[in-house]
Amino acid sequence: MTYPANDKFIMKYTYDFARDGGAVSTISLTADINALEENIVVEEIQLQVKTGLASAGTPTVTLGNTGDPDGYFADIWALAQTDNAVINSGSVAGALIYDDTNDHRIHYRIDSTANNQDLVMDIGTAALTAGKIEVLMTCSAVVQAVS
Repeated sequence: MTYPANDKFIMKYTYDFARDGGAVSTISLTADINALEENIVVEEIQLQVKTGLASAGTPTVTLGNTGDPDGYFADIWALAQTDNAVINSGSVAGALIYDDTNDHRIHYRIDSTANNQDLVMDIGTAALTAGKIEVLMTCSAVVQAVS
């Protein structure tokens, strides 16, 4: 799909324990609305916790792409245990979309590398036993220069 240049649009992905499981692993999330592709610029990410994450242990839960599995959110476990919680870019470290040193958002351009065009949730240390999170990504398309 080609997105209109300079228009803003939303990408929506969902993690649902009932469908995706919660084993210690990397889970590729499937787009519900739109999908990441080359020349998309990710401007903001918001996680909406529908059902709080649960575990018998203390897992690490990151969100990113295959090339940088914690690039969007380094670890959401502490914030994602509560139903109806909202986690915004910058609430948790994520080097692809937030500059921790200077405390400001940065935009991340999806390039032609396939492992940058996906969204993964990495579960480490302990398995999840419940939870549902919607991932909303505010994006725009890069205008291609004509020569």
